[in-house]
Amino acid sequence: MTFRLQTLGRLRLVDNGGREVAFPEKGLLILCHLIVGGHSEKSRNDVAKLLWDEIVPSQAFVNLRKTISRISARQEELGCHFLCFSPSAVRLDASRLKSDLDTIGREAGDPLSRLQWAVETFQEDFLKDLKSQGQALHGWIERQRGEHMALLRESLLLAAAEATNNHRKLVKAAATRLLERNPLDEDVRKILTQAFQLEGNHLEARAVSNGGGAIAINRPELRSVSTIIAPTSEPAADSRPPRVVLLPPNNGAVDSPATQFASALIEDVTIGLCALRSVSVIAPYTAAQISLQADKASTYQKHAISYILDTRLTDEGSRLTLFTQLIFFANDEVIWADRFNLDGDGLMASRREIARQIALAIANQVERNETHRQTYETNVGSYRSFLLGQRYLKQLNLPELRRARKSFRQSLYENSGFAPAMSGLARSYFFEWLLTARGDAELLALAERHARDAVVADDTLATGYRELGVVKLYLRQFDESMEYHDKAEALSPQHANVIASYADTLVQASRPEGGLRKIQAAIDLNPIAPDEYFWTAAGASYSLGQYEQAIAYIERMRDSTPADRLSAASWGMLGNRKKARQFVRKTFDVHPDFDLDKWMTIVPFREEWQRVHYCEGLRKAGF
Repeated sequence: MTFRLQTLGRLRLVDNGGREVAFPEKGLLILCHLIVGGHSEKSRNDVAKLLWDEIVPSQAFVNLRKTISRISARQEELGCHFLCFSPSAVRLDASRLKSDLDTIGREAGDPLSRLQWAVETFQEDFLKDLKSQGQALHGWIERQRGEHMALLRESLLLAAAEATNNHRKLVKAAATRLLERNPLDEDVRKILTQAFQLEGNHLEARAVSNGGGAIAINRPELRSVSTIIAPTSEPAADSRPPRVVLLPPNNGAVDSPATQFASALIEDVTIGLCALRSVSVIAPYTAAQISLQADKASTYQKHAISYILDTRLTDEGSRLTLFTQLIFFANDEVIWADRFNLDGDGLMASRREIARQIALAIANQVERNETHRQTYETNVGSYRSFLLGQRYLKQLNLPELRRARKSFRQSLYENSGFAPAMSGLARSYFFEWLLTARGDAELLALAERHARDAVVADDTLATGYRELGVVKLYLRQFDESMEYHDKAEALSPQHANVIASYADTLVQASRPEGGLRKIQAAIDLNPIAPDEYFWTAAGASYSLGQYEQAIAYIERMRDSTPADRLSAASWGMLGNRKKARQFVRKTFDVHPDFDLDKWMTIVPFREEWQRVHYCEGLRKAGF
């Protein structure tokens, strides 16, 4: 049997049928290093230095011996010895091994065929998903990636003169891939601009004469923004432009005509945005792979992505629309959102408008928030701890809340003025107050203190005002709560979490209709919403007497334990005492000292009718 080593994308070994074959990762790396370098043999010392350069040599040799033992055992199982080991060297036997890099150096002769080969071969980065790299290995991998991009660039430059309208898709794919890695490559940018001219497909206007192929804005009131999008001078060498990824919609059937059409539209917009100098755009192929990842947050962090365009198809019966929202990843803020018509004559107008709005939104955000972005991305340790805290905070239980708090404190230890971490601390104390249901005034006081610290540290961020609004709500200072939420929403009108907090305030302030409208708007912005959204929607529904709807919202929570009291009350009002008692028992399992009368003094309803209504349901449930 002949095996194939896959190095572009995920490193793996496959058999003749394309099935992945288990093999030690370090063994695959050794194979990769020997094949790429054209070596039939390497000394053990060289291999150990490559794989474990950051530990003492004696330990590196111990690691190598253990690795060799695992490789030898696996090769015996396969009945195939790709690697042979002597006391001083590692030898390669490639007689039964092929590689996806075998075609390098044997590519087709004519320029267009060679370009097609390069585009197809280098769709993905060399060893893209490899983790835990030392400096030596990391440097070697980066050199290989650089050589691959150099081959792609050379192929594009040679073929550009011969490319016709029939080759524009190939040229655009190559140019997009190259600009993703180096947004300042003006030769590639000019080729991309020419490809758009060939197909007669422009964004609103293309400032070709300005030497950048960037987007120009024809509306006078927006010309100040266009200077950001198409700067007249090159950025400083050490200022990396923010990276943006446009995710294709994946909420419909992948093979449906509507999904394929919308995905093609987003891909077309992505390629058009490669003309921007102010951002680095992730290529469509990579964007499609990112959209399939379960843990997208880790992927965004790994690839240093600053902005995400999230898209979703909506069938409104009479027409098909595309919902888009641009998110600043560092603080999960929605900085722009809109809905576009994909039917009939609206299609091309939508394409132009999507491209224009994204360019404007990013440009405005860069102008307003570039200092913030650099604060996030230059204080790497602080930012990483903040992200961990945000992740833990999504789980509404005490152990995760305390892990979140520890991460936020670590973030502030590394960057004492980091306002988002202060807001995170405030939220952790509020959630603990809410979950323990003891009315602990000290927890609310700590939440308020950290929220005020966040506002003092940075009064342009919405999150500090949001946390102050939440604290004021549970101190029953309803007007102040709404005032702080108004400030937060004015600063970030598309921020789903801000809107959700405002919704909760309206519900508790005895305005459940307005609260339900706001929380539904938040869910529309953030459809895979955290549990607190559905909890708020359930509370609003209960106050409106829509008990089945309240239960339906609670059932959408990943962990509905915090809403057990509300579930019990809803089933109680529906007259299903058996079902209600289940949630009464669950409440006492979690809070054995729960006291209804004490709880009702804590719940911050503004008007008595709402308190009486909630208490009625709890008593009917059996509390």
